[in-house]
Amino acid sequence: MDFQLTESQRELIDATEKLCRQLLPLAKEAHEAETKGDFAPLQRLRRQMAEAGLLALNMPQEYGGVGLPLLETLLLIQTIQRVDSTLGGLAHRTSTGAIGAVLELGTDAQKSRFVSGVARGEIGVSIGITEPDAGSAATAMKTRARIEGDDVIINGQKIFISAAKGHHYTMLYCRFGNTGRASDIGAIMVPHDAPGFSCSGGTLNMAGERQYELYFDDCRVPKANILAESHAFAKLISVYNVERLGSISRMLGSAQAAFEFALQYVQERRQFGRELADFQGLQWMLADMKVKLEAAQMLTYRAASNTASGLPSPLETSVAKVYVAQAAKEICDDAIQLLGGYGYMAEYPVERLYREVRGGSIYGGTLQIHKNMIAGHLLGRKNSQWAPRSGESGE
Repeated sequence: MDFQLTESQRELIDATEKLCRQLLPLAKEAHEAETKGDFAPLQRLRRQMAEAGLLALNMPQEYGGVGLPLLETLLLIQTIQRVDSTLGGLAHRTSTGAIGAVLELGTDAQKSRFVSGVARGEIGVSIGITEPDAGSAATAMKTRARIEGDDVIINGQKIFISAAKGHHYTMLYCRFGNTGRASDIGAIMVPHDAPGFSCSGGTLNMAGERQYELYFDDCRVPKANILAESHAFAKLISVYNVERLGSISRMLGSAQAAFEFALQYVQERRQFGRELADFQGLQWMLADMKVKLEAAQMLTYRAASNTASGLPSPLETSVAKVYVAQAAKEICDDAIQLLGGYGYMAEYPVERLYREVRGGSIYGGTLQIHKNMIAGHLLGRKNSQWAPRSGESGE
């Protein structure tokens, strides 16, 4: 068991950081334009990242991807996020995002169309799971699809969909049956220009990213876009663990950036005639931040390293998710504290970095849900959160 990065991994990280810094002006332009509803700079950024080899990091080379193992992919997502959140979001969503479900469940034709399109920077794909009455209880989703000839007709609604307005497709979780059970759930690729599809103007979250509501009103999609017609929820969630690890790596990148900024700041800022770094109380804060960052990275890298023979372990993913989300918040919060009043100001980056990691305790399964899953594994039981049906004791 080797806990050191290899020389080639370090070289890959350094080269990636240099490429990202060259793209920073366009990334900032794309972010500012996106908040105003202009996605042209985002499209240019997507294409330039594809040309630089910063998209589809773990997608197979036969479909135009870079073909990296998952560990290296997460290392680079962390690096890219550390440089810029817009770049980090694109790297994550084209590598460990919804496109992974197409790779696992799709036909050869679907892989050639969608995976290759993402790798070339031509299309973006969102993931549609959450509904107004189906958040943590994802299997309570009501969005339905029925097959009519060569088409699929979809009715329903999704909420909190990231980046949808700047994307071209949504990989949609929906019901193909009427039993009310998880076995009804499958997935389909919905083009955003499909008849009956509409997208809201979006709402800004505290990280400064827009999230959207998607509406399906007799939305008509080609049957050829179905990834899985039913009995697919377990497989979809298994693939989704890769997406969770990608999101975790983004949190690591933000936390690392906050730690490094605070570390530099305390060696430059002076009070009482001394550097802030001279005060033992602040040294202890820095030490705690470093310990948390190292532990968070090790848990994430372990989950990625153990995927050589398949998808990530649900237990290892949940353990990493819980620890990283908590540690990232604490690291970024301490960075704000170390900067004092300046840490609270928007002109300094640490308050933004805290806002970026705060959502990690909610999206991809709340920390409480993941703790339930961890406990269920430890106890060898299913910890159902559903209320007992009429006539059942609930014991």
